[in-house]
Amino acid sequence: MIEELINEGQYSAALRELNDLSDEKTRLLRLVCLNALGEYQQAKTEGMLAKAKAGDTYYDVVAQYVMTLKETGDFEEAINILVEELSMPYIPYEYESTFNAAYDEILLAKQEVNYDLESKSQIFSTEEIELILQRDDVNEDLLYMALDQMQQLNIRMLIPSIRNYLRDPNKPPFAKTLMMELMIEQQIDEEFEVAKNNTYYDFNPSYMPLVLAQTAYMGIGKKLQSALEDENPTLLNQCVDYLEYYLYHIYPKEIYEEDFGVIAAALHYYVATLQNIGVDKDDIEIDYYVDFKDVERQVLALREIE
Repeated sequence: MIEELINEGQYSAALRELNDLSDEKTRLLRLVCLNALGEYQQAKTEGMLAKAKAGDTYYDVVAQYVMTLKETGDFEEAINILVEELSMPYIPYEYESTFNAAYDEILLAKQEVNYDLESKSQIFSTEEIELILQRDDVNEDLLYMALDQMQQLNIRMLIPSIRNYLRDPNKPPFAKTLMMELMIEQQIDEEFEVAKNNTYYDFNPSYMPLVLAQTAYMGIGKKLQSALEDENPTLLNQCVDYLEYYLYHIYPKEIYEEDFGVIAAALHYYVATLQNIGVDKDDIEIDYYVDFKDVERQVLALREIE
């Protein structure tokens, strides 16, 4: 009967029936009702006890309790509970997904509050950033907020987490490049292994250039400029934008000077095609001094990174 009342949204009526606080199921259902009614301070008081005494209902109680803490603004306490749970050797899969989602929501809520208080630099602790980097299903907004904050930190504190991130082939390549640039800017002199596009690269930030300081960026850009500056400056800008995206995606792969023309030609042809701009293949060969068969192969490589 009580669960029927809850399913019907009659939380106040259900709460009046939930009086046996010695029963852990009752304690859990009271949390559900209190949260639904917005009685967060009462839920916080009861949730602390329910969590301490929970047995079979433990994971459900934790889920309700961290929801309560989020609503009361106790972000650090909620985060600490979730970090502790997610660090356990075993957690049922369905609750792991729930806790990961709750962790993302709470970090975003914390970020919003801190931003409003003009304390953006204090959004995440080092431990929170480490947990974000370790996760496989992290919210993209959280990932890039963490990367943004890493610019203000001594990156050496995060080297073990960064090392694992860079050599994980399943992590997003663009985020890896941003991490590598952070280490270049802080002059980190250590060897790393970077997995990108089914290839592993050796990387030492101390002697690598930033992405857009590479000779490839300038060299390919000049070839695009020569072909497009007078004919179609708008297309030139679009090609340069895509060139930057391409270089960030493949970094730290080295591009040799003899390949500059083919890559520039492929960018010209590919971006023009995306914009429904007609391009003559013979003109491409003449403008860039390339064989169009090589251009087609490079276009396939560009398509693979979309």
